[in-house]
Amino acid sequence: MTKNTTQERRNELSAIWQFIKLARRLCPGHIPLATVSAIIDAIAPFPGIVIPGYILNELAGPGRTERLLAYIGMLLAGNVAVGFTGSIVRKKLKTSEEKLADRFELHVGRHIMHMDFEKLEDAGILDMKEKALFNLRLHNVLTEGPATIAGIFRLLITAAGVTGLIAMLNPVLIVALFFLTGVNAWLYRRVQATKQRFYQDIAVYNRQFMYFRNLTQDFTNAKDVRIYRMSSYILERISRYYSAADRIFHKMFLTQRRHDGLGAVIIQMQTVLACAFAVWGVFRGKLMIGDFTIYISAAIRFSASATELMTKLVDLQMLGRVLQDYLAFERLPERNLSGKRSADDIVCVRIEFRNVWFRYPNTESYALKDVSLIINSGERLSIAGKNGAGKSTFIKLLCRLYRPEKGCILLNGVDINDFEEAQYSRLLSVLFQDYKIFSFSIRENLAFDRPYEQDRGRNSLKKAGILEKVQSLPLGADTPLYKNFDKDGAELSGGEMQKIAIARILYKDAPLLVLDEPAANLDPYSEYDLYSRFNAMTEGKTTIYISHRLSSCRFCDAIAVFEDGRIVEYGSHEELVCKGGLYARMWQAQAQYYQ
Repeated sequence: MTKNTTQERRNELSAIWQFIKLARRLCPGHIPLATVSAIIDAIAPFPGIVIPGYILNELAGPGRTERLLAYIGMLLAGNVAVGFTGSIVRKKLKTSEEKLADRFELHVGRHIMHMDFEKLEDAGILDMKEKALFNLRLHNVLTEGPATIAGIFRLLITAAGVTGLIAMLNPVLIVALFFLTGVNAWLYRRVQATKQRFYQDIAVYNRQFMYFRNLTQDFTNAKDVRIYRMSSYILERISRYYSAADRIFHKMFLTQRRHDGLGAVIIQMQTVLACAFAVWGVFRGKLMIGDFTIYISAAIRFSASATELMTKLVDLQMLGRVLQDYLAFERLPERNLSGKRSADDIVCVRIEFRNVWFRYPNTESYALKDVSLIINSGERLSIAGKNGAGKSTFIKLLCRLYRPEKGCILLNGVDINDFEEAQYSRLLSVLFQDYKIFSFSIRENLAFDRPYEQDRGRNSLKKAGILEKVQSLPLGADTPLYKNFDKDGAELSGGEMQKIAIARILYKDAPLLVLDEPAANLDPYSEYDLYSRFNAMTEGKTTIYISHRLSSCRFCDAIAVFEDGRIVEYGSHEELVCKGGLYARMWQAQAQYYQ
């Protein structure tokens, strides 16, 4: 065994040990239950192997009735005890497996939610996640992992017992049976190596396939699919993936069928060899007929147990490789939440971007270039610019979804990364351009896990211009949105959903408000009305608007115009219009809608 191979085995065993510790942490009773089940299953065959031989010897010899009855009683009692106990433990183990699977899904979900946001937009990390979880679920590791380990323990006990029985007949037979078992294990290992390579390759491919498959099942895509007649294109892409997968699966299963055929031949050879040794013992007068049945049963059990043991050892090795992929994903660091600064006493917010540079992972061009900007407490700032100018990146950095590559962002003179994240998040109410409304009740969409204050909620809905609509619903603010969980869930319009999102940021009542395209789904009249009311809503709060439509700019104290990642203009609406630069050209192109 080479040095690299030895290290690979160590890594595999280390991954398996880490998995066992994770399983114990998530479901403490699972491993002990699997161990008890393995012991019961290991001793279960022995009454049926040994006692019938004694019965035959008694029948062929003295024929003592009391001995026969005792042997039959022992056989029945042993089978009943093992069967009854094993049934109870297996049922408990099944329940424990389901509990472990549920807790593991929660564990993975918690890890993903706590990862840095930038990793969730990194294609390499997404491929890593897909490969880790796809293989984990494909191999049913949560169930098969402990079962494989417990199975090895069970088979070691069984193999040790039947080896002792067979060795009493002829030690040479043991050597021959071990050799044939080793050949079978070698063939099985080659098949598993081929399958492992396949699973590694198909994981990324599967992420692409799942995207197109989900398009056929997600009703939110239904309008676009029908209007643009996308069904044939989507189904053609899925069919293309199926065809490619069929070719790969066919090649893999062909290899597996060859192994299965050869493996069956080897097992039959082991049985014939054991029978030949036992018959020879009978002819030589060393074995009675009952002993003959014991050794034949033991040899057959040995062949089955040894072959299964070798395959499970190979499965364990494959399990170690799969777990290495998962553990590599799990080791991805989570967000650093341990800032030293408290934000409990902060009421007024002053933001400063100081020489901030930033580029997205795996890209060479900067999305923000040497951006410096001060937003004073209570000031309303509008950020304008064309698509790709850096506006949304500016907000992502302010929200600590990303960190600047160079420069820093200060809140009241303190680097925002020095604040504990939960406290920093408390200071922000953000309406993202791609905001999400969840399949919860309206009340839960406003407050989430915090106690819902009815007056505060009503006031937020009123300010957002959606209170009258909410009150008209059968359950008011308790009405569920969408029909995922309730067939009577409300389906509101896009503009109404956006008003719910606006009510959410008002309900939070944070000192810093960020609104990224808050009027994107509103008509010009509703847009004007919304920004007019925002004057009162945001009184005394530091507010940042981002919009392609420039009506918000007239309500703001200052405007920062972005172009190619830089701030190219800064000033009030009147100043920038008089300047005749980029902002003036953008305003003139839209002015007809606001005059």
